[in-house]
Formats: sequence, structure tokens, C-alpha cells
Amino acid sequence: MLDLDRWQTARDGPLRLAGQWEFYWGALLSPVDFRSGAAPEKTGWFNMPAVWNGISVDGRQLDGVGVATFRLRLRIDPRQGRQALIIPYAFTAYRLWVDDQPAVAVGRVGTSADHMVPGYRSRVVFIDTQTDGAVDLTLQISNFMHAKGGMRDPIRLVAASQAPGIMHRALVKDVMVFGCLLIMGIYHLAMFAFRRSDRFNLYFALCCFFFSMRASLTGEVFLLVLFPDLEWRITVRLEWLCVYLGGPLAVAFVHACFPSECNFRICRGGLAVAVILALMTLLAPPMVFTGMFPLISPLIVLMLAYCSWVLLVATLRGRSGALPMLLNLVLVIAAVVNDVLYANEVIHTGHYIPYGMLLFVFSQAMILARRSASAHRRLEATNVAHELEIRERKRAEAEVKAYRDRLEDLVKKRTDALALANRRLQQELDDRKTAEMEKSSLQERLQRAKKMEALGTLAGGVAHDLNNILSGVVGYPDLLLQDLPSDSPLRNPMLTIRQSGRKAAAIVQDLLTLARRGVADFKVLDLNRIVTDYLNSPEFEKLIQFHPAVSVKTRLAATPMYVKGSPVHLFKTVMNLVSNAAEAMPEGGVIRIQTESRLVDRPPDDDDAARTGAHIALTIKDNGIGISQDDMERIFEPFYTKKIMGNSGTGLGMAVVWGTVKDHNGFIDSGSREGAGSTFTLYFPATCERPAKAPARWCLGNHRGKGETVLVVDDVAEQRDLASAMLTKLGYRAEAVSSGEAAVDHVARRPVELLLLDMIMDPGIDGLETYQRILESTPGQRAVIASGYAETARIREAQRIGFATYLKKPYELESLAKAIRATLAK
Repeated sequence: MLDLDRWQTARDGPLRLAGQWEFYWGALLSPVDFRSGAAPEKTGWFNMPAVWNGISVDGRQLDGVGVATFRLRLRIDPRQGRQALIIPYAFTAYRLWVDDQPAVAVGRVGTSADHMVPGYRSRVVFIDTQTDGAVDLTLQISNFMHAKGGMRDPIRLVAASQAPGIMHRALVKDVMVFGCLLIMGIYHLAMFAFRRSDRFNLYFALCCFFFSMRASLTGEVFLLVLFPDLEWRITVRLEWLCVYLGGPLAVAFVHACFPSECNFRICRGGLAVAVILALMTLLAPPMVFTGMFPLISPLIVLMLAYCSWVLLVATLRGRSGALPMLLNLVLVIAAVVNDVLYANEVIHTGHYIPYGMLLFVFSQAMILARRSASAHRRLEATNVAHELEIRERKRAEAEVKAYRDRLEDLVKKRTDALALANRRLQQELDDRKTAEMEKSSLQERLQRAKKMEALGTLAGGVAHDLNNILSGVVGYPDLLLQDLPSDSPLRNPMLTIRQSGRKAAAIVQDLLTLARRGVADFKVLDLNRIVTDYLNSPEFEKLIQFHPAVSVKTRLAATPMYVKGSPVHLFKTVMNLVSNAAEAMPEGGVIRIQTESRLVDRPPDDDDAARTGAHIALTIKDNGIGISQDDMERIFEPFYTKKIMGNSGTGLGMAVVWGTVKDHNGFIDSGSREGAGSTFTLYFPATCERPAKAPARWCLGNHRGKGETVLVVDDVAEQRDLASAMLTKLGYRAEAVSSGEAAVDHVARRPVELLLLDMIMDPGIDGLETYQRILESTPGQRAVIASGYAETARIREAQRIGFATYLKKPYELESLAKAIRATLAK
């Protein structure tokens, strides 16, 4: 038993399970065999990790073929929590039990080649320690395909939380090496395609390709992550093809770089050896070409030594780039020797050829860059000399021609100069006129934007305060109606109070739309449905009662006109435009409503924010009295109206239309002529998305809480009282504080399940900063952000940094219940 009570994996890091394991040769045993006593006597102790080639069993030296079972008992401190085993690949299939449960299998173990399936993957197994901390590991390995049998790398024990990071870092390292070598290979192959005489680019590209392939087949074998169905025989052939072709390609590369120092016959011999080894790797069984490595490895080392000799001679002769190539080749040879010794079980370090090759690639890139820079400098010097010569000749020719045609050329030049001056003067006058017009237009737009911004800010601030006041008007009737019987004489008055509060909230929503802070949530909807819903609404029926001589004709698109927007705001936009059109026809007339899909390739010049592309156009046209040009420039200003204020309008209708269209990233094309009527065409960006299914009908019983604690944070006492009463009605335990600072202290002392957080609080920190501070001490804290002034940028920030849901004031019992349940479910 391996006692690990004092080894804390989270503190001390991964532990290699290298050492003495129980060894059972020639049998595939399971934990059931050991528990029942049917297991044979152990063959001995096996020093893991290692291959069993050369081990003596019953006087016989084992080769790589056969099956074996390994067993190890661990004692782990149960207080460490969940642990993990990182298991490397084995030769050539294995199966692992943790205690009595099968944990993982790579390939399929079997007692013969016909009954086993080889595998080539590393795995991670998570283990939960027993109460006494004892863990039994039973490992079966079978090999009838590879020249070596066993497991060359150790199994590592790590904390479960560390395992993904270790695997991820190893995978990133292998992918980085693979990507660098692959890119350099493609680069040098492209250089060879443009200049076929430089054959060293071809050989170097092939070296990069083969060693990048080897990097993907060692370590974490990430090639099988990309192609999990890749057959084992293909994988092992690719790996050994990279091994056997490295030396011959290195000789061919050095010969292409320094042909005078490298013997051509040796180069041809190396390429012949490469062809033979490649054919054997591709055609022979894996048992054959994997077993040849002890015989071939000295030849590979000899080839690399010869390459070093050639580079040494080239360095002594002063060849460009020979010395840095020699120094880096020494490092590559060191990596090759390491891999050879590692493959022959002499050392237990790992594969380093890809890293040595990566260093060699970068040094070669520097050499090529230096050569290219030198050639470029020589070419530039030659070009400069040629340009100077050409310039001097042209100057001489020009002087001769100028002397011969002096008088005629002088007249022509003076005439052209005068014409050019005239054209420039005319162009300058035109440019000044255009600039003055653009300046005037920009100033008008700037003044209009400043006025709209000032009025919008004022309206938004007023709307924020009104929403806080209306919360009680809307919320308390909703709360009281839950307790009133259906036949109570107070029920109708309460419904009237709540409906009046809703109407007041709708007017406040117009102010928020005017301030460009009213649309907080979009969804996919059909614009045709918005039009038909309005034409079937009580508001339209009331409008027709006031204007019986007005009729409406529609020409809606045959297919749904999908846009992303707020149905409430779009409904109100249609209502305002139709209402204005009806009031513009006191003697009666026809209002025409049309929807269609249009492709906008050039937005209006006076709207910099307008987009191009597919749009849905909504056109509302009347044949009424029309609007004067002076009034057309001001119709979208808040509180500007020709009607009697308070009688037929508030002066917000067209301002709300303008704000809604801008909030939906659209633009308005309007036109009117006095006595002929007006036309307003609204453009909204089209969407390819489709509407979501309608939610189920709300039921209070399905949204009751289970006694969760909700902290109400609001600077208005009435808001805190109302919210606490609603939460209590919904089955939650309500607590309340009056500032963000108090909320931070409260959560630090007594955690809560949810925050009902006002976004704007004065004085002190606001809702976003309060949430940020709470998240620092309580990560994952859930919150519902409530505000009568929808600062959407700060709300999106609160939703981005944590688990937050937005709730618009004034809210009712239904919207509060849904928001809380949705947030607690995150």
C-alpha cells in the first residue's frame, strides 16, 4: 500500500505513481478475481512505468507480446476531496478499475490479437475516496501489435480541480509546437514553389511537416482529439514515418544548402534509405517497423553527425549561415539522442525532438530573413543607381526638347496655366458654396440635437421620479386584490386605481422613450401583427368614434415582416401616427397603411446613425390638410404641437415616434404638402430570427417562494415598504436597507439569496457600484435590478458581471414574481 496521507495534491502538486506495482503476467484479472480469491499468485513486483520487454518470468525473457495485470493500493486523506488520475497511453490497449468499478478503457484488452483492439489516447479519471481513504487500482494491459508492451509514462495523481488545467496546458503546448512547425513548413513550401532552384526550401518544408505531425502524435496526441475515429494502425504508421524520415531529410537539406561541402553520393544514399524505411513503415505490420528502431536509431544519429561535420566544414570555409545552423543542429542532435534513449527505455524524460526542431526552424527563418534583407538592400542600391541614370537621361532629353520647342512650349504652358487657374478658382468657389451649405445644415442639426438632448434629459429625470411615485399606485392595488374576494364592493375601485396607475405609467413610458431610455428589452415580432392588433384595439375604435368620416385601408405584405423591437413602443408608434392622420382630416378622408420589405443602399444624408441593408418599411399616408415646411422641421420636438394642449394631445406623440424609431436603429422618411396630405415612412432593420413561443399563463401558485431571503435596497422608504409587502405575499423573507453602503455591510454580515436592487440611489453609491462591491466579497450573488429610469448601459454592465435580471418600475406582483424566479433559477 502506498500511504499518501501526508501528500496534499492541491498543495504539493501532482504525484507520479512510479514505483513497485503488483505484477500478474499472462492474465487479465479484475477486482472480482482478487476479492473472490480466484486470482493466481502474483508474478512479482513491477517497477512502473516501464515496458516488460526483457523481464525474466519463469526463466524466460519476455518480448513485447502478451497480457498483464498490475495492481496498486493507495491510501489518500479523505479530507482532500475528489482526486483525478491522468493516465498516459500504453502499448497498446488498457483497462483500469478504481476499487470495484471500471473507470476507463483505451482500445479493448484481449488475450490475443484477434480479441483485442489497440488504442492510442491519454485519459483523465476522477475518483472519490472512501471513508477510510483506501483506493485500489487494477490495470490490465494487452499488446499483440507493438514491439514493446507496457506503459512508458507514469500515471499521475492530481487534485480533481487541477486535472483540466494540466491537460489543457499540455495540449496548448503541443498545439503551439505543431502550429509553428506547420506554418513554417507551408511558408518554405511556398518559397520553393516560387523558386524551384532552391531545393533546400523543399527539404526544410518536409522536415517541418513531418516533425509537426510527430508533435501531434506524442504527448497529449491531440490529432486524435481532432479525429477521434482515426484508426490506430494509421496513427502509429504516421508516427514512425516521421521518426524514420528525419535523418535522411536532414542530410538532403544540408546538401541543398552547402553542395560543395556535402558528398552527393551520401545524400542519394540517405534518400534511398528514406524510401526503404518509408515503404516498410507503410506496408509492414506495426510489430515489424516498431521493432526495427534499435537497429535504425544508430543510423539516424550517424546521419545527423555527418550533417554536423558538413556544417563544421562550411563554417571553417566562411559560408553564410553555417555557424548558427551548426549550433542549432547540435541542439537538435541532443534532442534526437534523448528521444532515442527514451524510446529504448534507457532514460525516462519524454519526447523533445519537436522542441529542438522548433528552435532549428526559427534559427533557419532568421538566416533566410538575413539573406533576403541583404539581397533586398543590393537590389535597392541597383534600383537607385538605375533610377538616377534614367533621371539624368530624361533631364538631358527634356533640355534638348525644351531648347528646340521653347517658344511653342512656353505659349502652351502659359495657356494651360491660365485654364488651370480658372478651373481651380471655379472649383474653389463651388467648394466654398458647398461647405457653407453643409456648415449651415450641420449647425441646424447640432442645435436640434442639443435641444432634443436637453428636453430628453429633463423628461427622463421627471419620468424617473414619477415611476417611483407610481409604484405605490400600481403595486398596492395589485397586492390588495390578491386578498379581496371576487364579490367585494372594493374590488372594482381597486381595479380602477390600478388601471389609472397603469395609464399614468404609460405616459411616463412616453417620457422615457423621449429620453431614449425607455426600450430595455427587444424581441422578434411581426410588424403586420402590430398594425392589425392596433386596428382591432379599443383605442382605434375610440378614434373612429371621434372621426366617423375617416376610413383606413391597409396593404400589408403577404409574408410576415419580422423585426426586433418592443411591441408596446411599436404599437404606440402606429397609434400616434394614425391618430395624427385622422386629426389632420377634419372633413374626413382615407388613411393608407402599407408594409413592405426594402433594401436600403443609401441612408438619408441627415441621419448619420442610419444603417444600410434589408429593412421593413411601414408607411402611413393621409390626404388631410398637410404640414407646412416650417412645422415639418419641428414636428419631432417634444411638446411642440399645433393642437390645443390637454385637449387632443400632450405634444409628445411625434417625439415618442422619433425616439422609438431611433431606439430600434431605424430612421424616418417624411414628406408633406399643405392641402395634399402627409406621408411618414418608418424604416426598421429586418431580422432573420423568428418569434419565440408565447409564455404560459401566469399563476401566483407557480411563482411562490420557499422562504428565501431577499434584501430590498432602495433609497425611497415607500418603495422599500411596498417591495417588502410584495415579497412577503410571494412567500419570501424580506429585509430592507436604504443605501448601497448599508447593503454591502448587510450582505457581508448575513448573506442573502437575492438582492432587489434599485439602480439609481442618491446620495451614496448607485446600484451598479453596490452590486460590484457585493460581488467582490460574495461571488455569484444573484440580483434583480429595478429602475424607473432605464440606464441600459449600466444595467447591461450589471448583467454582464453577475447573475442579474432587469425589472422596470413601476412593477406589479406578476412581473416581480417572474423576475425573482428567473433569477434564482440561473
